[in-house]
Amino acid sequence: MTERPSRSMNHMDPETKIVHARLEEWAKWAKDLGISGYPRQSLTEKAAKYGKLGIPQEPLHKPEPMMPERVAATDAAISKLGDIDRRVIFAYYLQWAPVEVMARRCGGMRVRQFQNVLRRARWRIGGFLDATG
Repeated sequence: MTERPSRSMNHMDPETKIVHARLEEWAKWAKDLGISGYPRQSLTEKAAKYGKLGIPQEPLHKPEPMMPERVAATDAAISKLGDIDRRVIFAYYLQWAPVEVMARRCGGMRVRQFQNVLRRARWRIGGFLDATG
């Protein structure tokens, strides 16, 4: 569940911990290339593996896993965020870097400003998730 040290959750209230856990779960799916809009295999790779048409011939071919409903709901909530909030969520959960570096990459923010936007984005995502059930 956690890629970051458990200390990062020590100062969160219970609602924020739930949203943080949902975002960590979403990040595992979002980091996967198949979810980012790109297929896991290129057409050339499929043709080399499965023949000229690139269609698997074996009967036990497993399709790409479907995104769980919880992750899809989190993804939908993130898509409803404003540009700055979404950028901060992507930076925090999809890239690993020190907070100072992430803040600088998000439009030259100060660390405190980055943390405030992250807190606000989590709060908004929590509201979207609560509203959808």
